[in-house]
Amino acid sequence: MSYSDSDFLQPPQQQRSQARVEQILQAAAEVFWEKGYDVATTHDIAERAQTAVGTLYRFFPNKLAIFHMLEKRHKQYLEETVPQLMSPEMFQLPLAIIIRKIVETYADYFENLGPRIVYIQYYLTPNIFLYFDESFDQTMIQGLAKLLQGRNSALTLEKCELLSEVFLRTYQALLLVALRSSDTRRHQLQLEIQTVLINYLEPYVGDIICAGSPDGDQTSSQTVIQAQVETLTQQYALNSRQQAAIAHVLTHGSLTIQTLESICFGPSRRTLQRDLKQLVEKKIFESRGSTNQLIYQMAS
Repeated sequence: MSYSDSDFLQPPQQQRSQARVEQILQAAAEVFWEKGYDVATTHDIAERAQTAVGTLYRFFPNKLAIFHMLEKRHKQYLEETVPQLMSPEMFQLPLAIIIRKIVETYADYFENLGPRIVYIQYYLTPNIFLYFDESFDQTMIQGLAKLLQGRNSALTLEKCELLSEVFLRTYQALLLVALRSSDTRRHQLQLEIQTVLINYLEPYVGDIICAGSPDGDQTSSQTVIQAQVETLTQQYALNSRQQAAIAHVLTHGSLTIQTLESICFGPSRRTLQRDLKQLVEKKIFESRGSTNQLIYQMAS
């Protein structure tokens, strides 16, 4: 667990209490996963957390309160990540990179048992949820519809909302299957999910269509860009962040670390700088300017 500077100014007792809460939440996630939410008890959770049940009740009156804390954290994560994954900048990238970024981001996130339990439980007992209801999905659908229309202005908003709903419901259903599967099967399914989602949207907002729009690149289609990215990926074993960086430079001509941060949120600036440095070392990119103001372009 990471702390801010202010955390170290708190009294030791408060720090110990926070650590105990984290211990209880982790134990609850493990017990909910192994036994199921309905069967699990606060005594099970306290035993797993290696604490007295009376201590558990100091922080949470019952197991539903524990679940609501896991749910609240899940909502906070989505509120941070959804706007970045569904940004106009992200949706300027080739379709395959957009979908890959979405699926991989949540695949990594759901490796944690807490979020995984919350997601699965929503489809089993939605009535216990405090922070999620259908309005959350509808907001997602409407936001995605506007982005899809931005990729293909020939589509009506009504059509884009239909595409968005099918996209979201398909992803949710397949993700549910993946999260309830073994580790190996889950990873296999996540790759297939990418293929399904790309193939579904391709005829409507694919790269060739975008390249042919009034705002599209008239000299090089997104299909060509995607092919270049895939070729470089195979040759140099690039990660998804480096793929996104290359696609952006091929589309827009240049890239800064600040732009890459808006596309690849989550990793630290140091990690992204290391990704860009590797691209320069591989002679895929060349850079000019000073530190934190470097501009990256394709190497000549």
